[in-house]
Amino acid sequence: MTNIPTDLLRTFVTIKDLGGFTSAGELLGRSQPAISLQIKKLEEILDTKIFLRGSSLELTEDGEYLYTAARQILEINDQIIAKIRGDNVSGKVRLGIPNDFELAFLPKALRNLAKVYPNIIIEVDCEISKVILQRYQKGHYDIALAMERAKNSEERDSRDYRLENLEWVYKETRLIHRHDEPIPLIAYPQGCVYRSIMEEALQKQQHPYRFTYTSTSLLGIFSAVEEGLGITAMASSVIPDHLKHTGSTDMLPSLERVCIGLYYKENELNVASRHVLDFLRSGIANM
Repeated sequence: MTNIPTDLLRTFVTIKDLGGFTSAGELLGRSQPAISLQIKKLEEILDTKIFLRGSSLELTEDGEYLYTAARQILEINDQIIAKIRGDNVSGKVRLGIPNDFELAFLPKALRNLAKVYPNIIIEVDCEISKVILQRYQKGHYDIALAMERAKNSEERDSRDYRLENLEWVYKETRLIHRHDEPIPLIAYPQGCVYRSIMEEALQKQQHPYRFTYTSTSLLGIFSAVEEGLGITAMASSVIPDHLKHTGSTDMLPSLERVCIGLYYKENELNVASRHVLDFLRSGIANM
């Protein structure tokens, strides 16, 4: 009887979910050659090809079947581990997170966490990143997720951050073709990274602008954009499908990249916090 090691299935599913061998290696803590060897071994065990060889990571027919089955197998595996070892993990974890990413990935990450560790309680606080970081420094959170301007280099664990492009977001095309009128902007309050980057980019281009709507709520921002009150800027991964977006136009300058990163004190994490951290890392990678 031939058995398929679950670590090979987890690597395969992670490659498909993240869209690349390198990204999967970063999340799983393995080198790209090691990831490639695992896929080769999996194909040898099954005596089939699971990825179409070429520029993209499209699956073969066998690969599509394996992907669906592998996800089911891994879910059962994780539930067994949780039932036997994980139910005893309990505790309260204080989490600070930017408004944008509360909707982008947090519900899914916490839902998956609850399935495996039902006795871990998460206290979530949503604010703009500047406030989140200030509260984190004062010890309000065990783990914080914050958005900042992208740096030239990052020295922390690659699983703890994600670089994102900022794009202009709008409902009506007429709003981004205003030659003689100020650009109407929608934004979070003063101190928001999005707001600062928008202002600096427009000032550099010497294009007039004015703030027509300010809100501390992501839903408030979305509603104002949907009503055509103005345009805003958002990280690519949180832009709703029904809104138009662009990196730049003749009237709108390109925007800086931002870094979405996790903050925590390694020596102060308890068992519950470490499990939450793992799920947040996975959530960031899969946004």
